[in-house]
Amino acid sequence: MAQSSIFQPVRPRRIYEDIVRQIQGLIAERQLQPGDRLPSERELAELLSVSRASVREALRVLSAMGLVEVRSGDGTFVRQAPAPVDPAVWGLLREREFLLDLLEARRVVEEEVVALAVHRATQDDIDLMQDLLNRRERELAQGKHDLETDLQFHQLVAEATRNPVLVSLVRTLCEMWLRSREATGRAPTSPHKAQEFHLAIVEAIRMRNEPLARGVMHRHMEDMREDVERST
Repeated sequence: MAQSSIFQPVRPRRIYEDIVRQIQGLIAERQLQPGDRLPSERELAELLSVSRASVREALRVLSAMGLVEVRSGDGTFVRQAPAPVDPAVWGLLREREFLLDLLEARRVVEEEVVALAVHRATQDDIDLMQDLLNRRERELAQGKHDLETDLQFHQLVAEATRNPVLVSLVRTLCEMWLRSREATGRAPTSPHKAQEFHLAIVEAIRMRNEPLARGVMHRHMEDMREDVERST
């Protein structure tokens, strides 16, 4: 297919996020199919009228989300979409007990994920996490409190494990958490507390300190549990 005709120039505000949304939309609309090879970084930068650095960052995020696969020396390819969660589950997202069950599952999975990330994360992975948190700090100062960015951090930690099964599992759990909190809301202080925990997690990974990383992730999940119990 002629891929040059399906990409549109990107607005200069939060460029990498706009690139991510555009490619997400093309995948959702099936204009990009599983197995399709994306244009090179240079070609995408020209098609989207952005810098190669913005394209590179967007591709890293899309990879962390499991939407594309970057094959060294071969290119970037659209991945097969993950199997949907049982539809019956979505009807439970407003229920307090289900939220607590979901948090329990996240704690079990993400404590192990962060432990693996401590040993497997590259410097590029750590830099990407730190860059995300630096941007998040600026966004919080401007009053931008979206949950998607917080969950993107957890997906980047999962990506650092180099285990595609864990990446897919964390992505599914985060999607369920996003939908549930959209339905029930969260405390105004939650984004700021999440940022503090995320900064501590990055530092533990940077120090290659597994017990510390596990402990911070555990406290992060416990803090969210307390938030759920107060607000539901």
